[in-house]
Amino acid sequence: AEKSNGSSGIVRDDYYDWTQHLPPLLDEVKPAIVVIMIGANDRQSLRIGDHSEKFRTDAWFKEYERRVHELAAIVTDRKLPLLWVGLPSFQSPSMMTGAVTLNTIYRSQVEKLGGEFVDIWEGFVDEEGRFIITGSDMNGQQARLRGSDGINFTKAGKRKLAFYVEKFARRHLGEMASPELL
Repeated sequence: AEKSNGSSGIVRDDYYDWTQHLPPLLDEVKPAIVVIMIGANDRQSLRIGDHSEKFRTDAWFKEYERRVHELAAIVTDRKLPLLWVGLPSFQSPSMMTGAVTLNTIYRSQVEKLGGEFVDIWEGFVDEEGRFIITGSDMNGQQARLRGSDGINFTKAGKRKLAFYVEKFARRHLGEMASPELL
């Protein structure tokens, strides 16, 4: 079952608080595996207590790491396999730099808890590591992978992203992973 909130993240828990919504969702759905991909909107100020911290301050990073750890632990404490999908490259240089930084946090926190970080970065950059709108699809054919906004994925881009996740998911799901499911 896909349960998503496209505009949510970990920073704006006043908008949608995943740490409150995820536990009852896991209890209701009883998934065989949990895939989390989050953070494209998280490069903004974060409330800590009664004050706001700007993105990139030491306090911001410390609190964000804590929140990532807390969200991941909700899954791993239930002994569910966790796949945390990293952010892709973005057309905007500041978004791209932010994504690299956030991916480092996701990888370290998730792996500490026994989850797996799914690195999709290479699939959406060229040989020099630059953002691409068009590139090889999952069959090696040239296709438009990203929307004109430099953020969203096209249908071919979504399929390529899913292909990365599927490799990890099959290790956990084995024969349960039918092509229709993934």
